[in-house]
Amino acid sequence: MAEWSIWMLEYAHCLEQPVGCILYAHWNEGTRLFPYSYVYLEGHGHRVLVDVGYDKETYGGELGDRYGVTDWQDADAVLAKVGVSPEEIDTVILTHAHYDHIGNLSKFPNAHIYIQRREIERCQWALDKGSKFASLTGALDPADVMYLAELAETGRLTLVDGGLDNVLPGLHLRPAFDTHSDGSQYVIVSTPKANWVLAGDNLYTYENAEGVDRSGEYVAIGFGGGSAWNNLLSIDEMVSVAGSTERIVIVHENETFNRHPSWRTSDNLAVAELHLAENVMSRRPIAQMEQ
Repeated sequence: MAEWSIWMLEYAHCLEQPVGCILYAHWNEGTRLFPYSYVYLEGHGHRVLVDVGYDKETYGGELGDRYGVTDWQDADAVLAKVGVSPEEIDTVILTHAHYDHIGNLSKFPNAHIYIQRREIERCQWALDKGSKFASLTGALDPADVMYLAELAETGRLTLVDGGLDNVLPGLHLRPAFDTHSDGSQYVIVSTPKANWVLAGDNLYTYENAEGVDRSGEYVAIGFGGGSAWNNLLSIDEMVSVAGSTERIVIVHENETFNRHPSWRTSDNLAVAELHLAENVMSRRPIAQMEQ
């Protein structure tokens, strides 16, 4: 049976992210390491990225510097760690429109792209409101939103309205509206034994779903333009779909690299090998396997 393999690829990180940004109402609790990652899926004859990072040579690079992002690597170097090039990616799913998730789309010339229609429309609405609404647009690069409009004209962009099953076999999209962003979505990856959930930025840490010190009490993310109530409902939904927080993929969570088989390369960036389909070999470098 065809099946998906899943890797989380770190492409940069922030060394000192305020905890209050990660966990709602946990102010003045210091900082922690905050990876910037995307997810690579391979299976059913497809190579898929969920989110794409940003291009340091654009306004996205200025935003990254503003937020203290360091050790950035471009997609060609990051994807090479799992043996694929940007040109081989045939499908890109965007969880939301913030610069660190969509700003590198031009590096994937052969990919068809999926994003929620509501996300693009609301981002454009907020940008049109000007500087008074900067708290909603501070993580947006307006050029990214314009580029998506250009892609729509070429037929390479699908605007999704709510839930969508089987974008590709076993890949399902679910809305998480009015949470981290107004038109956010997450991805379900169905495998023969269990579902995996790719949360986008609707979770920043396992603690959002497991509670601080595993208390079991959900904690909303600290940085979002939408409703904390809706964020908690989305977290509850994702936990139910996955059946275990171990199968929720959180691209800004450093603990991922401790909970799953992982390796770190000379650029100080890590790869987590989350799930391998039957008969798929590990992509971990042989030298590291022998250590």
